[in-house]
Amino acid sequence: MRASSLLLLPALAGLAALASPARGIAQEESPMRVIIYNTSPSARPAAPPKRAYRPRQRYDDKKMVPVPEFLPDGTPNPDYKPGAMMPAPTPPGTEAGATPAQPVIPPAQRPAIALVGDSLAEALAFGLEADEAFRNEFNLRQKTVSASGLVRDDFHDWPKSIETALRETPSPAALIVMLGLNDRQILKAGSETLQPLTPAWRDAYAKRIEAVINAARTAKVPLVWVGLPTMRTASLSTDLAQINAMIRERVTGAGETFIETYDGFADASGGFTATGPDIIGDTVRLRGPDGIHFTPAGQRKLAFFVDKPLRKRLELTLRPVAPALPEKRDGEVSAPPPAAKPVVVAPQIPARIRPDIGEMRALGPAPSAPALTGTVPPHQDPVTESLFAQGVSPVPRAGRADDHRWK
Repeated sequence: MRASSLLLLPALAGLAALASPARGIAQEESPMRVIIYNTSPSARPAAPPKRAYRPRQRYDDKKMVPVPEFLPDGTPNPDYKPGAMMPAPTPPGTEAGATPAQPVIPPAQRPAIALVGDSLAEALAFGLEADEAFRNEFNLRQKTVSASGLVRDDFHDWPKSIETALRETPSPAALIVMLGLNDRQILKAGSETLQPLTPAWRDAYAKRIEAVINAARTAKVPLVWVGLPTMRTASLSTDLAQINAMIRERVTGAGETFIETYDGFADASGGFTATGPDIIGDTVRLRGPDGIHFTPAGQRKLAFFVDKPLRKRLELTLRPVAPALPEKRDGEVSAPPPAAKPVVVAPQIPARIRPDIGEMRALGPAPSAPALTGTVPPHQDPVTESLFAQGVSPVPRAGRADDHRWK
């Protein structure tokens, strides 16, 4: 028993020696790696600022000129080919593609523009702020309340809010209003509950429109009311078109400005379209997924429709006043008024006298009073009598239509 165990010990020792290097090699080829995950909460990175829409540069913005036949030093141009064109050279001192700098008015001297309304007015504010020229000339005072309107005055009373906004110092140069998106609902007038777009509802809603107009007229601030665009839902678009008509009638009747946006965001048939031309004519997406609000490109286009009528309305109010003439003192001789410029009259061209056409011959006898009574025989023309009585044509005359001798 002991002898057999002694014989097995060297064999076991050899097996252990062979197994230990293999185990070591295995450990080196596939070492164990410990991965520790950090489960502690960490602060999220700040959201990037919202980028304004900037239309891409169009390929035809670069002016093209013909390739010159000769180089500036007078040598022939190797790139010259008849009809070949090349981009116009950039003037020295300017970068390629750089636009001229817009005149910047100091912020304290810029006229203020008040903008009030719902979520669509907020989109309009984004579009105006993205316009560098507008931003450098005006200070925009935005006050928008989402889901508000003229119907729910218990939620937000816009006529009173507008009166407060117009009393701010300095007073705004103009008031832009965009409301009506959320007004297709029940209106409560005292103890009455009026259904949308009924005659009683229209009368009550018209009074609230006039309250906004009166607030602007009391403050002597020009009013620019922006109409509502078409919507994806057909029933909503139809009802908003009726609200648009009510607002347009009262705003224009008061002598204020109403801006149409319906056709600007509709397709060729007048229906809703989510895409369309942007401010430079490229076809892009203009409306959001809900079919109501705008994309950044649509916001810029909405601001484009508002910018020109607004500036036209402000031409008279912001036009500089001419300096007053100095008062005339006693004994001072005033300068004579400037002589009127002579009026240049265009020369009259005499009418050209036309030459006589040629011989004219009557087809019948000339009527006269004695001839009609039968007392005097009528005048007889032998040529006419031969033509109509006997069928004999007159003798052809050179140059006349019946002269066929040239054949």
